[in-house]
Amino acid sequence: MKFLRSRSVWLTIINLVVITALLYYLYSNADQYLGLLHLSATKILLILILSSTSPLLNGLINAYMFQSLGVKLNLKDGFFLAAASTLANELPVAGGIFAKGYYLKNRYNLSYTKYFSASLAFFVCIVAVNGGIGLVILSYWAVFKGTISSPFLWIGFGAMTAVLLVFLLPLKHGSIPGKIRLWIDRFLDGWMLISNNPRLLIKLIIFQTALMFVFAVRYWLSFHMVSQYVTFSQSVLFSSATVLTQLVSFAPGGLGVREAIVGSLSSVLGFSLQGSVAAVGLDRLISTTVTVLIGWPSIIILGNKIKDVRDLDKGKDF
Repeated sequence: MKFLRSRSVWLTIINLVVITALLYYLYSNADQYLGLLHLSATKILLILILSSTSPLLNGLINAYMFQSLGVKLNLKDGFFLAAASTLANELPVAGGIFAKGYYLKNRYNLSYTKYFSASLAFFVCIVAVNGGIGLVILSYWAVFKGTISSPFLWIGFGAMTAVLLVFLLPLKHGSIPGKIRLWIDRFLDGWMLISNNPRLLIKLIIFQTALMFVFAVRYWLSFHMVSQYVTFSQSVLFSSATVLTQLVSFAPGGLGVREAIVGSLSSVLGFSLQGSVAAVGLDRLISTTVTVLIGWPSIIILGNKIKDVRDLDKGKDF
């Protein structure tokens, strides 16, 4: 517990430093941003609507994936779980994946090991899929538009696609005795469930790709509101790359990381770094409103469900 408290303090300090640096950057460049802004009520409303669809798509992913793990998670609870975990990622210590695991453990007795291994396997898949989409866009530009993109983009998206090779690694663990063997067996159960179930995998990839396109439309709208006239294919490229923000557990909601990824990509493509940061910040500001409005009620609802299970277990003890 002492270690966890210490880690929480350090993570909070890091987050405060990141937030302070970002706010200072925005303040010092306020004149430039005000000159770029061309806000549109229609575009803001569209971003709000699109932000509301994200928990729905993530809810479908939750329901199908965890049902395959033996959890009786319906679509409604899948939606609540997606909304709650998204809000948890915005807290000082990003914890969406841990909050989701905690709920599934206490509500459905799903082991943490199986949960994390299945989530990791799915994450590997979506990174590879997004990397493949990035390579397709770069190839399209090269073949049909004659645009030769930076080699760094090819290397980056190629590396994302190549993570799929991890499924070719041998997973036999031999005759390991005791609890370690049990832990490894549970890990492999979750891992192999995703990698050896093509029908499930196709469904999850379809939903995740739809989610990626939702983010792409949001980026397109927010970029245009700050006078950065990106094409839709460029927005898809930004969206594909930002899946990597899920790797960063210490930054709430990928705060600063998403901006860095999109800013770097847009700079390579010839757009303004300041404008790109403003665009992602604008999208975050609008979408966070939806995250909070949907997330807090979802946390309360799921918390009551866990309480009901515990009360039921207590009643059985008497």
